[in-house]
Amino acid sequence: MATLIQKAVQKYEEAEAALDRGDLARSDALHLESIALFQKASGRHSLDAASVYTSLSGLRQQTGDLEGALNAANEAESIVTDLFVDDPSGNDLQKVRVQAWVQIGSIHRQRAEYDRSEAWLQRALELAILHFGEGGEPACDARNELGILYKYTAQFDKAETLYKAALANLQSRMGEQDSSVAAIYHNLGGLEHARKRYSEGEPYARKAWEINRQVLGEDHPVTLADAAAYAGLLDGLGRYAESEPIYRKVLAAFTSLYGDDHYEIAVNLNNLANVRNACGDPQEAEALFRRAITIKEKILGRDHPDTALSLNNLGVILREQGRTDEARALFRRALDCFQRHLGDEHPNTELARTNLAAS
Repeated sequence: MATLIQKAVQKYEEAEAALDRGDLARSDALHLESIALFQKASGRHSLDAASVYTSLSGLRQQTGDLEGALNAANEAESIVTDLFVDDPSGNDLQKVRVQAWVQIGSIHRQRAEYDRSEAWLQRALELAILHFGEGGEPACDARNELGILYKYTAQFDKAETLYKAALANLQSRMGEQDSSVAAIYHNLGGLEHARKRYSEGEPYARKAWEINRQVLGEDHPVTLADAAAYAGLLDGLGRYAESEPIYRKVLAAFTSLYGDDHYEIAVNLNNLANVRNACGDPQEAEALFRRAITIKEKILGRDHPDTALSLNNLGVILREQGRTDEARALFRRALDCFQRHLGDEHPNTELARTNLAAS
């Protein structure tokens, strides 16, 4: 029995090592091997297996496999729900339960299922506070994910309150030079970007990038995402000569890591397209937007707010070229998507509505 568990732990450690070196397919396979060994040793309702399922869910979400990520998170949730009947007070069980609920909420948010996301994340936060306190790590994780949701749904003040509470708690426990602290700085920068307060957001994004360059290294995927987020704030400040080389470096690294069809690549293609258009190259900008849209439609679907954002951006370029009919068709499609998913008052809805009226 102990030998099986030791092998399971070893497989999980190998999975984490594979993830760190960017071998994502191998990491996925090793996660599954670890789960099988834990369940062989302890039965299907193995808490260790549930914990590995949550890790596997995060990996699959990172690779853009949202269906696989949700399946893994649901497996973890199913295991801990069954275990809860026998031991409702166990802290280890409750920690994994919070992790599973946070994962499920995060995936629903990425799928633009915002009401479902909020319900899961609110439950996770309440459970985390009940069992681990306001300042515990599980509550910080839940607050961070709930803050991301509220940024997407333009509830900016709610997001800021959650982010800053999580940041204060993490700083008191971990200090400043920690990747979890950097994650909150990253998200605070993203929040200010969404508010179009670029000067306020730039120091947050720069701090996140600086911390993770020290903690994780220059070429770690998280550090690369920080670099791209910082570049987005530079764009808002008109500092395109600084942002463009960052996007190109990040795109090259993510393409090497993930292949051509990944969400992070689509995001950076979209942002680079905005830069090229601002610098007077609408032809390259159009090509980049079209590549971003193709990837987003493949990963997220045609009817997703992220896809609609790139459609709106492409419409702006086409309108500037006098291709009004094409632009109006894109604005209509974007507006319809935004209205259904985000509501009439969301800034993206108002943007698409304004663009359509001006075309």
